[in-house]
Amino acid sequence: MPFLALEDQPTTVSAWFHAVQALDKHSKQAYNLIYSATDPGSLTDADKKVIKAFNKYALSNGLHSTDTVANTIFPLDTYISKGSAGLYDFYLEEVFPKVKKQWGTYFYRMICRKNDDGSKMTRDGTALNPLILLIEKVARRIAGTGKTKTHYELALDDPALDLSTYDAHHDSEYQIGGPCLSHLSFKIESDGVLALTAFYRSHWYIGRALGNLVGLARLQRFVADQSGAKVGPLTIMASEAILDLSASGRPAATTRAMLAECAGIYGLS
Repeated sequence: MPFLALEDQPTTVSAWFHAVQALDKHSKQAYNLIYSATDPGSLTDADKKVIKAFNKYALSNGLHSTDTVANTIFPLDTYISKGSAGLYDFYLEEVFPKVKKQWGTYFYRMICRKNDDGSKMTRDGTALNPLILLIEKVARRIAGTGKTKTHYELALDDPALDLSTYDAHHDSEYQIGGPCLSHLSFKIESDGVLALTAFYRSHWYIGRALGNLVGLARLQRFVADQSGAKVGPLTIMASEAILDLSASGRPAATTRAMLAECAGIYGLS
């Protein structure tokens, strides 16, 4: 099967669950999986119950909670406590040094770039922060008066609206274990709506995906709020998507019991 395209879902949590169901029907694995959440910043009461059920399962089976995974993409707690002015410095000085593993460094990769020798890239004497540059670029487009179709099409191809999480200095020698989230592409629609497409080289739908989607939605909201844009759809494209029902010794039956509980919350069989 060359690709698996799913129907749009309203929220990130419902999109995650429908992707899980689709993978379960396709031998637990699919290549080029694509789907979207049309209102990624919202959570229904059912969504909140699904997150609660998943977190209970995760913490009982050696997995990270939804918020822990989400914070690797956007550290919401740091943002709430420090605001936009103090977010970056506090993260670099206090949060990132505590991150011990290759996994969990996504936000660092978005706000810091390094040269081939490992030194930080700079611009005008200050460390280069790709996320700030992206927000500034979006804000200029939102504030501009040129809303023609041609202007809009040029914006789609503008590399300043792309955010790579690949770091050649650290990742070029990895065969496995590198960042699964490889690229983020922000697009501005003609009415000032900011859409986000996230590309995954490999995506694990029990161990990581729910937290990933929540984190991406928070990042998208942050960029929109900082730039004056409106939040649009969040689209996921996974080169390889895996339904890891029993990975790392977790019983598949326990995972299925959690998924059955989630299905019941959504009123699905």
